[in-house]
Amino acid sequence: MQERTDIQVSRMVLSAQQHLMDSSKSESTPSSSLSSDSMHTGQVKQNIQALWTALILLSIFFCVELSAGIWSHSLSLLADAEHILSDVAALGLALIAAWLSQSISQKTIFGRYRLEIVAALINGISLACIACWIVKEALVRLQSPTTEILGVPMLATALIGVGVNSFNAFYLHKCSHHDLNIKGALLHLIADLASSVGAVLAAIAIIWLNWTWADGVISLVVAMLIACFAAYLLIQSVQCLRGQIVDIGELACMCPPESQDCQERQQAEKLLFPTLEELVQ
Repeated sequence: MQERTDIQVSRMVLSAQQHLMDSSKSESTPSSSLSSDSMHTGQVKQNIQALWTALILLSIFFCVELSAGIWSHSLSLLADAEHILSDVAALGLALIAAWLSQSISQKTIFGRYRLEIVAALINGISLACIACWIVKEALVRLQSPTTEILGVPMLATALIGVGVNSFNAFYLHKCSHHDLNIKGALLHLIADLASSVGAVLAAIAIIWLNWTWADGVISLVVAMLIACFAAYLLIQSVQCLRGQIVDIGELACMCPPESQDCQERQQAEKLLFPTLEELVQ
């Protein structure tokens, strides 16, 4: 009789424990979803703040460098100023993409993901165009190096550019993990930093060695570096759009449980494997 009572008590305890475990699982699902949403919102706000900071600093420095480039007749400064202008546009585009991704709910994660990739793709195309323009201007300068270049204002402006771009690149690097949109903006800033370093080297060669051709050569080197950054970003963006990097099942796991149906999977396939007509549209 005592053994039967002990067995019944044990069954009751096990039943109560199982009930508590089931309750904790059911309660943890919405809380984890809310936690994920709040973490994403906080990350997006941090990205927007970093983009705004870089955008304001670059806009101010663009005016300074453009004026100094015209005054000193330096192709390196003018090329870097042209690059910074594209950076301002690229950062604005990244800022819009980050803001739109904040307004999109977790249920449309596929649309948010694709929006960030498209923004990064446009950044890569703009980098490639800038590299081509710098190569063209550098070749013209090397063929006719008759323009007198003022090395001192060129050096001072380039050093300021190194400081501004280093700060912006460090600030954005903290937000660039797992975000191709921010990574595209970061690559713009790294290429800009390389342009500023190249301008410093060219200014030193002009001031102490009177090598005016160094301005054109450094511009060509910087253009090649920018082209490498552009190629990397374009390849990553196209591969993501074609679904070769991110798996559909991985993205499906990021969606809330109620979206795990056939319709959502069809939407994922359409977004990650678009046809040529859809990409053109």
